[in-house]
Amino acid sequence: MVVAVTDHLRTACARVCAGLALALGQRCQLCAAVLTHAAPMRLCPDCLAQLTLPQAGYCPRCGISAHNMRLPMLCPTCHTAPPPWSALVMHGPYAGQLKELIHRHKFNQDHGVSRLLGDVLCTAWDAQNLPVPDLIVPVPLRTRRLLWRGFNQSLELGRCLARHVHCDLAPQGLHKVRDTKSQSSLRRAERLRNVRGAFAATRTMKGQCVVIVDDVMTTGATLTACATACRQAGAREVLVAVLARAQEHKPVSQYKQDRAEL
Repeated sequence: MVVAVTDHLRTACARVCAGLALALGQRCQLCAAVLTHAAPMRLCPDCLAQLTLPQAGYCPRCGISAHNMRLPMLCPTCHTAPPPWSALVMHGPYAGQLKELIHRHKFNQDHGVSRLLGDVLCTAWDAQNLPVPDLIVPVPLRTRRLLWRGFNQSLELGRCLARHVHCDLAPQGLHKVRDTKSQSSLRRAERLRNVRGAFAATRTMKGQCVVIVDDVMTTGATLTACATACRQAGAREVLVAVLARAQEHKPVSQYKQDRAEL
């Protein structure tokens, strides 16, 4: 009798908690499952498991995946032709639930996931044990794209990271000095040439450790141009922080050839 009453009370409490969670809007931000208790980043356990940080299998400088790596280690390309930044912070590959979240924010103007994406980026930052930077700079958006979208997703991520690490944010620390073609239809080497010299710093960065923030790193062409501009402005060190890295599948020799064409 006592066991039956106890089970009944537990069921009733669970229903009350679910009802309160529903009334208060406490739902998983990915699958909309009702959260009956406080959850990290307001995600249910199943969705949270899909957003775990990668522990191995990628290059810590460019983020390219290599499934035969047991630990994060430099790929051959970064050994011979390293990018102009010293470390890359990323949460994971541009796929699955992370890709869905980024699309909802950027293309569907779902600002409800903005805080969640900021938390995702901050989680990736904390995992690297990096020193506090001096300045955070978002990748600038083309004026036409900014007017169409209404916001710069890189700036929103930069705000979250700046608050998290307690450092200065320069919303317009970089700007485009010339128009460029859309990157989406270009090959990697063409992307690199397209944005080379297209960015410049609007302030001095002499002696500073600067973090460039973007949502997705595809080939790294835009980030390379932005990092170069920061170096030219006197930055002592440049780091890159992104939510996701799109994975390219081609031989290492092709990466070397693309960089050699610059």
